[in-house]
Order: sequence, then C-alpha cells, then structure tokens
Amino acid sequence: MTYSDQQSKESTTTVQLIELINNLSESQQRELLSMLNDWQRPEQRKHSRKGCFMAVDYADRDRVFKDFIKNISAGGVFIETNTPFSIGKGISLTFSSSNYERPIKITGKIVWTGTLGIGVQFKNENQDLHAMIKAL
Repeated sequence: MTYSDQQSKESTTTVQLIELINNLSESQQRELLSMLNDWQRPEQRKHSRKGCFMAVDYADRDRVFKDFIKNISAGGVFIETNTPFSIGKGISLTFSSSNYERPIKITGKIVWTGTLGIGVQFKNENQDLHAMIKAL
C-alpha cells in the first residue's frame, strides 16, 4: 500500500467516524467522548479492582435503588444497572459482604455511565472498606 493509499484510507475512516458521531444524540456523544478520553489516558486508578458480586442499596436525592456491585476497589465501584444516571451525581451506598462483619456505608459520585452500569468514585477513604476488600 502506498503512502497516498494509506492517507486516503485514513481520511475515509475519519469521514465515516464523523458521520456516525453526528448521528448520535447529545448524551451518546458525551458518553463516547468520555470513553475516548479514557483511552487516551494511561491507567489512573490508585487502587486495584477486585471482581465481586455484592448487593448494594444506594440512593440519590430523589430515589432509592438496589442493584449489584460487579467490581470494587478502595477508590470506587462498578454497579451493574439499567437505570440511566448523570455523571457527577452524588449517591450514598450501603453494602455488605459475608466475609466482613459490618456493612459499609459510604458516599460517592458517579464518574462514568454506560449501557451496562455506572462507575462510582468514593468521596473518602474508609478503613472498614479496606478491611472488607482484603477479606474478599
């Protein structure tokens, strides 16, 4: 493939991407932008994640929800949910593990949303949370 052919192929791809992006809703464009920004950054997690399956009760100012945590770290959780949420929304969470004697009550904010769920970053570190994760 010549340099000219490569440039032509790249520009065709760019045009196709722009057309697809223009057909997305504003919220879908924001979600795509968030994903693309994540791809551009190196791994930024301060704490490693641990896979789990744990019931969680959580609430924003208006509603209460019950779903499942799919992975957890000392810095946040991924909650599997079909409910749409806004990035930046504050929530309160309560969850427990059979491996740890006390339930964890903690606050956080939604830092990303997707079709499979939400990513929540905890507002503060919690020693009970560290102990519970260690026990998983």
